[in-house]
Amino acid sequence: GQVIASVRPRAGSALVFPQGVGEDAVSRARKVWPLHEGSPVTSGRAKYVIRTDVLFERVPDEAYGSPEEARLFEHDGAVRDAFLQRSSVFSSRFLSATAGLYNPHMGVENAGPLLYSLARFVKARRVVEVGAGYTTPFLLQALKDNEEEMGRIVDLEREGRLRMLDYPFGTPNVEEWGDATESGRRSSLLCIDNCEHQKETASGAVHVARILSLDGHVEFLRGDAFDALSTHFADSDDGTVDLLWADFGLGDRVADYVSRVWRYVRPGGMLVVHSTLTNRRTREWTEAVRRGDGEGATGLPPGSYADVSLLEPHKRYQNSMTVVQKRVGGDGRPYREPLYSEYA
Repeated sequence: GQVIASVRPRAGSALVFPQGVGEDAVSRARKVWPLHEGSPVTSGRAKYVIRTDVLFERVPDEAYGSPEEARLFEHDGAVRDAFLQRSSVFSSRFLSATAGLYNPHMGVENAGPLLYSLARFVKARRVVEVGAGYTTPFLLQALKDNEEEMGRIVDLEREGRLRMLDYPFGTPNVEEWGDATESGRRSSLLCIDNCEHQKETASGAVHVARILSLDGHVEFLRGDAFDALSTHFADSDDGTVDLLWADFGLGDRVADYVSRVWRYVRPGGMLVVHSTLTNRRTREWTEAVRRGDGEGATGLPPGSYADVSLLEPHKRYQNSMTVVQKRVGGDGRPYREPLYSEYA
């Protein structure tokens, strides 16, 4: 090949070049780095070749062009490290531990990961699950991952480094999360199940939670879904649930159940009901919700919610869910998301 440069050795000098590690890195190195070749030592002192790691820091002026530009990006690395996903939810250990809870009759093989992502996205702290089983570990892992991620973000905020483009990146919610954690408020999942279904997997869910070291976030309540929350929660619990997942045989009793639990969902929080589209009895409720019918037909005050329904088109039953978000609180005040910027 073409010789790009040659170096004459001098006593005390060193030639430094990058070394690819692993097949992918070596393959890339052959494309973008010049190959090197050492000439034989025929006389004089020995030549030493050392492979080592070198820690270095890029000079801001060289990396970004100017000190002003460098300041815009100086916290990017720390912010990236705080937000980067590192969950074990799809690890072989997690999937192996939860596999025994899966039953195709329950139809939640996709609901579990979806609920995990939903709880992670909105940073849910208080979750209620009615009908425990395969989805339970996914919700618990979401709560654990939320706490760990938000812990990193709170630390970064308090260090003054939660900034992007030299502008605050965090919202007031970050400090609120930190204050709640310091006051002893921990993320929690309340599981309610009567364990009477012939294909039930609820009884094994807590055992799996222990295996995965997630049991510190769960409280299991064996009882009737219609009465459990009213007997377990106090009036002060109104409007405190971030996510309520209802996965049990509601049939034509959906409106009755929703009317009993809606008060506990916080403004901006969500009620998620399983299997709402392709069975006639629950579909009637779904259509009433879509039309905005009265509270007697839906269990929901008209104009107080937004809804969306999702269908798994490859299954005949246990194949859908309806997500209802509370848009008006019990005090009549509307829920509105904050507005922080013009474009981003």
